[in-house]
Amino acid sequence: MDEEHSYYYHRAEQELELAQRAAGPEATKVHYVLAGYYLNLAFGSSATAPAPDDAVRGFVARASGTDDR
Repeated sequence: MDEEHSYYYHRAEQELELAQRAAGPEATKVHYVLAGYYLNLAFGSSATAPAPDDAVRGFVARASGTDDR
């Protein structure tokens, strides 16, 4: 595994740990989505790795107070 893929694998592990410690179900989901994203980057290619889904963007918007809902 090269250095870049190793980095993404390490980030996936960190996201899984954060998911286990998350305060609520929405934050847990976000961490799992990000972990999957990083695993795709580690074992696939950046061209095939999907962007984090709307759940992540929505969570970030609500947390930052920029959610329009």
